[in-house]
Amino acid sequence: MSPVLYAAAIIVPIAVAVIAAIAFFGQRHLGKHRGVTREEFIRAFAGSDVDSELAGAVFDYYKSQVRAKEFSVAPDDDYERVLLAGDEEIDDDAEALMKKLGLRRPPDYMTARSETRIRTIRDMVLWLNWVRTHQPGTPRS
Repeated sequence: MSPVLYAAAIIVPIAVAVIAAIAFFGQRHLGKHRGVTREEFIRAFAGSDVDSELAGAVFDYYKSQVRAKEFSVAPDDDYERVLLAGDEEIDDDAEALMKKLGLRRPPDYMTARSETRIRTIRDMVLWLNWVRTHQPGTPRS
């Protein structure tokens, strides 16, 4: 066996085991978190122009990311502290949620996104609402 194959035969299983352990402990950490019910989450945006479909989609998205049935999110949950997510994951979540909601990037998306720091799930809901209200071909109110 060549040295490269031998090294790969050792390193790959170790890397897989480490990744599996990180995923397991991350899921375990998230599974302990208790936010609010879906109805309470949606109600948190009742006084704004955020529609319940958008808020509900965000709640459902994050709830589906964790295997524990007891897990839920709250609007003011911090991405870094609660979800253990950094900027890349937040951007990935924004893209996935836009797709789920059938939203396209508005023309000024990149400029607005570079100027907007999403720290909490509330920030994400408000960001997606901005995207919704700035859809190409949609009159702004």
